Amino acid sequence: MILRSLLLFAASGLADIILPVYNGPPRLKYSVVPGYFKQSDLATDDRTYDALSDSFGLTDPSPHRWYRFRQNIYALNMGAPQGVRYVVLYLARHGQGQHNVAEKFFGQEAWECYWAMQGTNGTCTWGPDAKLSPQGHSEVARTSKAWKHEVPYGIPLPESHHVSPLSRSLSTLVETWKPIALNPPLPVCNELLRETLSLHYGDKRSKASYLRETYPEVEFPIEEEDPLWNFHRESEIGRNMRIKHVLDEILSNDPSIYIGMTSHSGVINSTLVALGHRPYVLQTAGVLPVVVKVERDPGWRGEVLWGKKESWEVPKVELRSVCPGYEPVLVSGQYVDGMGVWPYS
Repeated sequence: MILRSLLLFAASGLADIILPVYNGPPRLKYSVVPGYFKQSDLATDDRTYDALSDSFGLTDPSPHRWYRFRQNIYALNMGAPQGVRYVVLYLARHGQGQHNVAEKFFGQEAWECYWAMQGTNGTCTWGPDAKLSPQGHSEVARTSKAWKHEVPYGIPLPESHHVSPLSRSLSTLVETWKPIALNPPLPVCNELLRETLSLHYGDKRSKASYLRETYPEVEFPIEEEDPLWNFHRESEIGRNMRIKHVLDEILSNDPSIYIGMTSHSGVINSTLVALGHRPYVLQTAGVLPVVVKVERDPGWRGEVLWGKKESWEVPKVELRSVCPGYEPVLVSGQYVDGMGVWPYS
């Protein structure tokens, strides 16, 4: 049957057509639908507002708030034109990690100039693959409790989960949702949903075999070794491009309306840029819901805006001092006053 189809295809003359090279998922355009969550309002102070104690920021305070919300999202999708849909993203940040504790202890300058490229100071260990701190586990328990509190009011739970490959995010996902619901399909680990690419040792992920054994609730379509850690320091623009790429990939292939994404502050910041959302600093173990209009980008011509660098493009890793007065550390790319960036990422 397959051979016959190929012969018919060739006989029709269509075999002369050159098929386009696959350049990744179709580019999508995003816009935030305002009015549903307080965090989208510029009047909400992200330094003081606690959404976990306020129905995740939902503007409707009524007892039937989440049922009304579901109806509104359903109505938006029913009335959407061809090529447009509406989704709700639950952007979750991991709980406090050991690397967060270390950075606070050493201070940002000493952290960026030296300690981030280490894994321990002999007392505290934050690398490789920084784990949740005791406070981080407590923060995640509070987040899980906040979800449970809203269930009787009809909150729509995520229909799918996408998660960073780093342990602090994986632990946050499992500890948040295992007491509530982690139904099939399994949460999917996405290699690109990780913090800013760099040589920070706390951002070097564990081997895939260890992660599969430690988090059996999650699916891991990833390589055994971390392919991205021994890399240049990614610029903010580069990270924005990477996260836009992975967001397009997820929303091109995941038909869910309510989607959970558990990751890091940098990933969330870049996601908000891609969505056109106001800047919002999310506390550790916080959750930021966003109603998003998703539509095909008619201006997209198949160009690739982000891709993993080839080995010959990656700056050599070498031992050198990145800040005056600090001991040499293993770094690559351009490091200026401790804040290293590779401007073409």
